[in-house]
Amino acid sequence: MIIGGTVFLGRHLTDAMVQRGHTVTHFNRGQSAPDSFPEIEHLRGHRERNLDLLSGRRWDAVIDTCAYYPRQTAASAAALRDSVGCYVLISTINQYSAFPVCGIAEDDPSEPEPADEPRLDAVTYGPLKAGTERTVRDVFGDRALVVRPGYLVGPHDQSVRFAYWTRRLAAGGRVLVPGRPEAAWQVLDVRDLADWIGLMLETGRAGTFNAVGPAGESTAGSLLTEMAGALAGDARLDWVGTDYLQGHPKGRRWLDLADWSCLPEKFRWLYAASNRKAVEAGLVFRPVGDTARDMAAWLSRKMSLDGSDRLDPQSEREILEDWDRARTGSQSGIDRAAGWEGIA
Repeated sequence: MIIGGTVFLGRHLTDAMVQRGHTVTHFNRGQSAPDSFPEIEHLRGHRERNLDLLSGRRWDAVIDTCAYYPRQTAASAAALRDSVGCYVLISTINQYSAFPVCGIAEDDPSEPEPADEPRLDAVTYGPLKAGTERTVRDVFGDRALVVRPGYLVGPHDQSVRFAYWTRRLAAGGRVLVPGRPEAAWQVLDVRDLADWIGLMLETGRAGTFNAVGPAGESTAGSLLTEMAGALAGDARLDWVGTDYLQGHPKGRRWLDLADWSCLPEKFRWLYAASNRKAVEAGLVFRPVGDTARDMAAWLSRKMSLDGSDRLDPQSEREILEDWDRARTGSQSGIDRAAGWEGIA
């Protein structure tokens, strides 16, 4: 059974499990893509009000893709304690309390659970997810498989970051890229994660695992270069200093799509986490160029993606022209004291 199952990771988990020969049931509210997967069973209900719909049923495993509060997992784990063999919780790499060094691993400290349940936002997301992990382990113990994904990419991703870079690199020409090419950037194709979770269930594995892309050689420069080559465009990456973009009246929008360039100190190594344990358990990675091609094909079938076209070509040209003048010492109208990171 998959709690959720129709948006991004859940959709690919459903595909993977069906393709691997498993019988799949969805439990969700039916609000996202309700007509998808007509060949499987659908139980319509709210996880906080309708867990009684699961009473008397048995499944080999439950995969919980959409738990954000500890009270949610406490209730679902209690309801399913005697009904499922394994509880798979999709957590997050953000649940770690800090990223002080490259290679953060599964036994590093987690965020403390908030004393009072706060509103879900970018700050509370990690601590709340850490709390969901604890509630599942409290009930399922060594029957819990806790997966901590990093940045997942691929078809059906509703965010705009990877979609933007896919579209922009495919268009070719001179491409404004914030930051430095050596900045760490780990991406994991969502389909690779879905297949790996299927493998873990089939082999009876449990435990806690980081689910992040290739480490070490994985940088913003290497990944974007590989994507550009796979998309058969003539893209030329032009790296622009982060501080410079922060001082440019039109630069902030690009930084929002290139978070490798401006992570807070606390999350400096967000894209350099260890994947050793998951790799030893069978996680494999397809080339990011393959992901980019599949993403481009999906985007071509999708009429629009909210926000992905917000960075107009004219603004990009203006910033690059200003950047050129700044590097050559000409007056550009931008406060030069704003920063010169990346000029050398």
